[in-house]
Amino acid sequence: MIRTATRVGTLPFSAKVYRRYNSSKVSEIGSLQEFNNLIATKDKLSVVDFYATWCGPCKAVSPIFDKLAEKVPEVDFARVDVDKAQEVAMEYRVSAMPTFLLFQNGEKVETIVGADLRNIFLSIGKYSGVDLSKRPL
Repeated sequence: MIRTATRVGTLPFSAKVYRRYNSSKVSEIGSLQEFNNLIATKDKLSVVDFYATWCGPCKAVSPIFDKLAEKVPEVDFARVDVDKAQEVAMEYRVSAMPTFLLFQNGEKVETIVGADLRNIFLSIGKYSGVDLSKRPL
């Protein structure tokens, strides 16, 4: 008897998996030019997560950062892998991961070092005017 390969999974499930892992509202920044373009022309708040793939706290915060991006469309969210975009990390003197920089109208308004979720939430609310307590993650 000859066996043929059958399709594993259904299209709806596959589509859900693809959407879950590939439709992030968080922009991945790969160069200093991309970074400057993100923050230069924005009237709204931009929150940038500087992370490393080997960083445990970065991995822990990442899903919450993604959820914030989904729930707060009034704010732009981006990530910078410090190992791939070293010029960006050096330009903004990022030396610990995770580090979150908040920009408004092209100006840095706050720096949060570490996986301090409470401070991240408070700062986003403070600079964007969005009440995060009414938007459960």
